[in-house]
Amino acid sequence: MLRRIFLFTFIVVFGFIFFRYITPPSQESLPVIAVTQIIEHNTLDTVREGFFKGIKEAGLEDGKHVRIVYQNAHGQMTTAAQIVQQFANLHPKAVVALSTQSAQLLLPFSKQQNIPLIFSAVTDPVAAKIVQDVKTPVKGVTGVSDYMPPLPQIKMIKAFVPHIKVLGVLHNPSEVNSTLFLQKDFSKAAKEEGLTLVFSPLNNTNESVSATRHLMGKVDALYFPNDNTAMASVPSIVSIAYKHNIPVFANDQASVEQGAVAALSYDRIQMGKDTANLVIQALKEGRNIEIPTIVGGKIQTVVNMASLQKLNLVIPQSLKDIVKISGE
Repeated sequence: MLRRIFLFTFIVVFGFIFFRYITPPSQESLPVIAVTQIIEHNTLDTVREGFFKGIKEAGLEDGKHVRIVYQNAHGQMTTAAQIVQQFANLHPKAVVALSTQSAQLLLPFSKQQNIPLIFSAVTDPVAAKIVQDVKTPVKGVTGVSDYMPPLPQIKMIKAFVPHIKVLGVLHNPSEVNSTLFLQKDFSKAAKEEGLTLVFSPLNNTNESVSATRHLMGKVDALYFPNDNTAMASVPSIVSIAYKHNIPVFANDQASVEQGAVAALSYDRIQMGKDTANLVIQALKEGRNIEIPTIVGGKIQTVVNMASLQKLNLVIPQSLKDIVKISGE
């Protein structure tokens, strides 16, 4: 009898230990990190890749320690709004916005639900009314900005195309970050450098061919900033421009890898890792997290040699010691 009681007790205790400490927790019991991205293009995808690497390097395994839910709006604002509604049912511990539009949509939700918002790849979080000042911490909202000063970019373009007088600019007018950057900072710097800007609106990726063609014969080179629509349209843009021997300059390495001649670029993998570090901090502190916006990082000049050769261009002497060849 005593033996049976002992055996029964052992089974009960062992079962408790097994299910409590050995069996992995159910997905429903894990803290949820909800991640959304406005559109697919290599730059945002690279930030997302860095984010997942950063989470893993911190020792958090998706499905074991946390549950990461990722949704992509594929460039559709209605879909992006629906994603926010879906996140409400998940009761996440933190929400992550990859892009300005995603951050703007998640901001009211994060405040209403008292959930920390971490943004990334947002050029001007102040203009987008996500934070009031990048240097002043805001409780519950922080992230990484990819703002790139305009003057170094213009000087880089002039180094590759010394004869340039007119620069064509592609951007989506509905993207507040790129629009305000071009209207204010970039236009001022271009004027100081003696350049005339000609703008061509790119409302969606389907307009990339017509918007690029509109500039042909009018400009000496093309440029687009951190504009999600333009960055998602690089193959179409360079295809048209290079037929007319017009070089294309970007603001990110991924666009150079897809054919743009050159860009001043941040390390987007590191940007994603920085975002992950902020999320990990938010999981600990919740809505009490108070960290100033991280702006940029190390800047590098990235060049696509195949595009240079196609356009009979060379790396300027002033840049030879600092360029990074795409693919290396």
